[in-house]
Amino acid sequence: MALDTSKISKLGFGCMRFKGRETDTIDLDYTARMVDRFLEAGGTYFDTAWAYPNSESTLGKVLVARHPRDSFVIASKCVTWTHCTCADDLERQLQETLENLDVDYLDVYLMHNLGGKRTASFEEFGAWEFVKSVKERGLAKHIGFSAHCTPEELEGFIAAYPEAEVIQLQVNYLDWDSPAFRERECVEVARAHGIPVITMEPVKGGLLAEPPQAVRDILDEALPNDSYATAALRFAASADGVICTLSGMNTLEQVEDNCRAFADFEPLGPAERAAIERAQVAMSESGTVPCTGCDYCAKVCPQGVGISGSLTALNYYINFGDARAASYQLGFVVRFNGGKNLPNACIRCGACEEACPQGINILECFDRIEQEITPYREKIVLMRP
Repeated sequence: MALDTSKISKLGFGCMRFKGRETDTIDLDYTARMVDRFLEAGGTYFDTAWAYPNSESTLGKVLVARHPRDSFVIASKCVTWTHCTCADDLERQLQETLENLDVDYLDVYLMHNLGGKRTASFEEFGAWEFVKSVKERGLAKHIGFSAHCTPEELEGFIAAYPEAEVIQLQVNYLDWDSPAFRERECVEVARAHGIPVITMEPVKGGLLAEPPQAVRDILDEALPNDSYATAALRFAASADGVICTLSGMNTLEQVEDNCRAFADFEPLGPAERAAIERAQVAMSESGTVPCTGCDYCAKVCPQGVGISGSLTALNYYINFGDARAASYQLGFVVRFNGGKNLPNACIRCGACEEACPQGINILECFDRIEQEITPYREKIVLMRP
């Protein structure tokens, strides 16, 4: 049975970033209100993964237990490049996913985050054959994969996994034409093969929700009715071949804002596209680190360094030029709120850079943090848990 895209809403609820996900302190009542509002606005598509802390179990409680099964679409994913040592681990992940969500089947099941060195582990453990078996057993209606990859890699994946019915790809205006990401080309490859695309990271982990002032000035004039976040979402959703754009919403205000932007959705017009192109240039010139906060780096760090939090602090410094305030952010986000080690604990093994789907030179970022931000050590010390 082919994927029925009419059942998939143009805006998808990305469930990776529920507040409290790392410490198992997610406010279920509040999250249920977010889910209810999304459904009321016509949203249907929920994206989670076995590797997202507390995400599946939360969805099981606030969505599955409270709404008819045919009123929503759930996608989840399996992973091999972390927490997987043998092929049997894939079955374990699947059973935990079904149990956490409290469902008999998944609407969509994907291999999670192909690309670069991560791809080899999927091949080693026969992940695609496993995913196909999940569909054959009736435990998933549709299958595919998510990827942070080059267009050439994507061509190879499509050839190797011809049964894939949907592909999840990163799309945002910062990286659309970037030679490091080549997102436009990846979307065009998927479109050429007639495979629908779900877009992820349209707001670049929140980075495009609070862009530098030069970008704000452009968007304020050209898209006055859109928040910076919804302008980024509309860009991703306007790409040809895209059937759904995920937004990692974690407040009711974000849900309201995003649903409003997607009510009677219209693609960007010529003037709006021209403004986004100017914003692309301004954003690329800001020097902001393209971290999305996925924390795949943290999963492989032997020293427990709060990597994404550290890069958030560095971006604060880059955007606002205030090293003292950035050092406060470093202490609060990494040590006090995150309970993680600071970059000075890094042993420079490079595992984080191998895991990073954005290709960030993390060790260079750590050097910059140590040289330009951590001299304001008193602010960091005050934030130690």
